[in-house]
Amino acid sequence: MSETTIIIADDHPLFLSGVRRELESIASYKILAETGDGTEALQLINDYNPDIAILDFEMPGLNGLDIASKLVEKNCDTGIILLTMHRDKKIFYKALDSGIRGYVLKDDAVINIIKAIDNVIAGKHYISDDLYEFLIDKAKVKTENQKIIELISSLTVTEKKVLSLVAELKSNQEIAQTMFISKRTVENHKVNITSKLNLNSSRNLLKFSLQNKDLLF
Repeated sequence: MSETTIIIADDHPLFLSGVRRELESIASYKILAETGDGTEALQLINDYNPDIAILDFEMPGLNGLDIASKLVEKNCDTGIILLTMHRDKKIFYKALDSGIRGYVLKDDAVINIIKAIDNVIAGKHYISDDLYEFLIDKAKVKTENQKIIELISSLTVTEKKVLSLVAELKSNQEIAQTMFISKRTVENHKVNITSKLNLNSSRNLLKFSLQNKDLLF
């Protein structure tokens, strides 16, 4: 099993210590550095280029969203996991736009951080279960929103199935296995769906699928 390199940034020492202890229990994880300052965290990520960076949403210097945005600008391939106390839809969607792949609530971070890392390393998104349910409840689209309904109705049955699996945070490989098609076919479907829904990126496709999940079944 290959080693997963990690940098942790959180300005709460006790919380940082708890997360570190949990990560150190996994032999394949290697913690390269830790800090409580956002500006230093960005420098550490640039210096070490870790597989995973676990970032607190609120820190001195740069916050987690600021760091993620700067890394996206540099095409950095480090997987970003955001730690936060906020059950806030706007912050969550801003995190998606910033290239963050894991969104973990601090109340269950020590329990779920390993699951988050494994999902992000596998090329998937991860959202804390409590937050996921909250987002789906808050993101229900009223059936009278005719424009959204018309857009979704323009999709084929297969495309709707792909989109529903995107809303379940499935990776391209998992969608391919579920639908008994190739990964390349999944990618082609997602390109077509993105075009039909007038979206301009895979992040917006994920956002759309979460916001309109109740209309996909």
